[in-house]
Amino acid sequence: MIRAVPFTSIWLGLIIWVLIGGGFLVATGYMLYEDFLFANYGRHATATVERKFMRVSQGKHGPTYTPCLDYRYQLPGMAVTSECTVQGDTYASVSEGGSIPVLYVSTEVTDNRIDLPAENKMVEIMTYGLIAASVVVSGGGAWTLVYTLKRNKLNRYLLASGLQCTGTVTDLKFDLVGKARTKRYYLLFTFRDNQGVEIAGRSWYLNRGEETMWRESSPIRVYFDIRNSKDFTVDLNSAPPTG
Repeated sequence: MIRAVPFTSIWLGLIIWVLIGGGFLVATGYMLYEDFLFANYGRHATATVERKFMRVSQGKHGPTYTPCLDYRYQLPGMAVTSECTVQGDTYASVSEGGSIPVLYVSTEVTDNRIDLPAENKMVEIMTYGLIAASVVVSGGGAWTLVYTLKRNKLNRYLLASGLQCTGTVTDLKFDLVGKARTKRYYLLFTFRDNQGVEIAGRSWYLNRGEETMWRESSPIRVYFDIRNSKDFTVDLNSAPPTG
């Protein structure tokens, strides 16, 4: 079953590419900047664990617990206090009143991170994860946008220069979409190209209420490419009034 070429909004590609992909790129840029600061301006200090606790939040399936630490380190002329979430291995390995190594930025002494293997590994995973997500989402959005523009161009070409014929609706079907299981209707139809070959197609989803315009055996206007009749579009306004 060949799907008719629709005219599709480019907003989906733009949203994925610009907004979501852009958000990932900003987050990735921030993480890489932080890594640069710690690599080039990082200084070591020893902090004292003042409190270890579990932060409780209500999740979809019940409460979730996040391990956290409060710690303090002393610099010339000032004491810096921080609170952060930590990995389970870090949480299990420290005790209140004990010491932990921290890395702080010499140009901004309150910008710091715990310098333990579990925490460093998590920073690395987050950085590479954001880079991968940025590439995938931005690339996927760009591909969606380019693909949509090409399909829209083909749709306009078919409507303007394609061969026109009248097809016949063979069935009205629907998919159940989303959590609400909403019915989204579409048409199945057949038409014959200029070589007499019968081609079976399906339309894109109808707008709500348009399913009442169609019935089995309704005529439908089809526009196909003379060079490749498997490229075709339909006129969903071509159904006769129901009555």
